[in-house]
Formats: sequence, structure tokens, C-alpha cells
Amino acid sequence: MYEYLRLTITDTLGVRVDGNHAVNPLAKVTRTFWYRLPADWVAGGALAAGRLERLIDAIYGPRWREGNPDGSRYVILGIQETVLSDQEADGKPWLSDRAAFYVVGEDGRLREVIPAEL
Repeated sequence: MYEYLRLTITDTLGVRVDGNHAVNPLAKVTRTFWYRLPADWVAGGALAAGRLERLIDAIYGPRWREGNPDGSRYVILGIQETVLSDQEADGKPWLSDRAAFYVVGEDGRLREVIPAEL
């Protein structure tokens, strides 16, 4: 059994100014990611503990919080996670979306797929 997740992240790139990361919220970007997850990744209608961090690390890289070599750093302004109900998943809403699509295998590895494979 699988669960389906729509993850929407709004972020911006912060740059170093006087030793701190300055951000311009007007330069924000919102992206959507769709996932097919093993059932044990979801508990009580939300991602199980630690799973959201695992997905974020896969998007930005495992050391993203430390910043980029040029001193810039991604700053997450907002995250919305939506675990689809069985009825919503039956409608396959990801087929009409322009987003990134991933499957988390039973081994825990993420694999990018085309929407039809979700």
C-alpha cells in the first residue's frame, strides 16, 4: 500500500551581507513536488517524524543548511504538505501538474519518475 503526498515549498536565496544572510521575500519561488510513499512514511494523515526532513534534504542536498560555497543559502519561507485521501489519489491530480515527481522505494531511496509512473 502506498500514500501520496503533495509538497509545496516556497523559498528564496539568501546572500551574505555583513555576516548574516539577507533575503528578499519578493524573490521567492514556489515549487510543487509529488511523491508516492511507502505507507509507513505517513502517520495520522501527515508525514511521520523525520520524513519531511529527509525529503527536504533530497531536494536541497544533505548539507544545504550550511550554505553554498559562494556564501549564499536557501531559506525556506513556507512548506505545505498534503497527504492525499484515497479518493483524491484515485483522481491522479499530479497528471495535470507541472512539478517534480518522485517514488520512495521500500528501500527508502528516492527515484525521480514521470507523472504516469506515480
